[in-house]
Amino acid sequence: MTLPSTDLAVELFLTQPIDHLANLPWPFPDDLDAFRYTVNVEPARVPRRTRGGEWGRHLVDLGGAEYPAIMADRRRILDADPGRVQVRPGMALACWDLLLYYLRDLALTYPDLMELDEVGEHLHWRNHVLGTDQRFVLGDATTLPYDPLEFLAREVPDDLLLVVERDGRLCFDAGAVTFAAAWAVSFDVGMDIYEIHGPVPRLTGEGITARAEQFLKRLPADQVYRRVNWTLSASDSRTLDVSLEELPAWGRDIPALIRDGAVDATAWGRVQLRIELEHFVRLPMTGAVTFNIRTFMASLDELRAVPAWCEQLATIIEELPADLAEYKGFLDHRDDVVAFLRTADLHTANLPAASPSPHDRTD
Repeated sequence: MTLPSTDLAVELFLTQPIDHLANLPWPFPDDLDAFRYTVNVEPARVPRRTRGGEWGRHLVDLGGAEYPAIMADRRRILDADPGRVQVRPGMALACWDLLLYYLRDLALTYPDLMELDEVGEHLHWRNHVLGTDQRFVLGDATTLPYDPLEFLAREVPDDLLLVVERDGRLCFDAGAVTFAAAWAVSFDVGMDIYEIHGPVPRLTGEGITARAEQFLKRLPADQVYRRVNWTLSASDSRTLDVSLEELPAWGRDIPALIRDGAVDATAWGRVQLRIELEHFVRLPMTGAVTFNIRTFMASLDELRAVPAWCEQLATIIEELPADLAEYKGFLDHRDDVVAFLRTADLHTANLPAASPSPHDRTD
């Protein structure tokens, strides 16, 4: 029996092998041996080859076979904590703008998996991987099961942020965030760009925040840009949600890892390199700017497959000034991480046979 083309496309998509290095947006140029914050933006939708594979071809990276698991985790969080979606007054139209922009992009990028039919203001969205089949009227919130920002958040793996200009400053006035790294959308919403980046050492004092704001204010409507950020995760598992809301769930992970690492150096292979790929888009109808974040994870165990990455990451972490390492949360254990990376080849015999799903954790 021949499967219908859509079912076959979904089956092929979901049976892809999982390789966390294949689409990892490695954040460092090959010749970089020291990291400092900069306004490191570049044009988006440009594929970039790495030692592990390729990234950056599309605005939204679904995550291959892990996409349903990532989205199930996001939907679980949204169901349990409605506060993860924040929309300040006056942002409703920008949320509709964001929804339409992304659904159109998804349908063009993944035509075998997703469809958007438009007849005037009447739209029909189908996501064949997640089983979404929704007809709605643009601008009429009663025709969607959730507000437009949350509806989109339940379809894409990216955290979604919207910024607009108020009183000369760019302000974060709407967002749907389930995978924050040690921050909370309910706390940050309404802040301007200087308030949000205030805790980051050197950023505002060295003028980087001001340059970033100027870049976003001048962002053209017909071009999409991106940047990559990185840290070591605050958890030693592939848990994406290390937000302040979930602090009791992950706050003891690193102390436990440090205890384990004191008796068995291979435990440091559980440390997760967390990479955030950020996209910047000026929306066509409202002029609001999206600042969307897609999070990727790879353990140090997995990085051993690319020795050059291990060596480069060890050099960068070792050289990083103490204030930046403290802000990123690994000052107290960075020497152990560097030691593990520099001897990664000695631990190759313990390399896992297969990479687990990021959402298999049950503890």
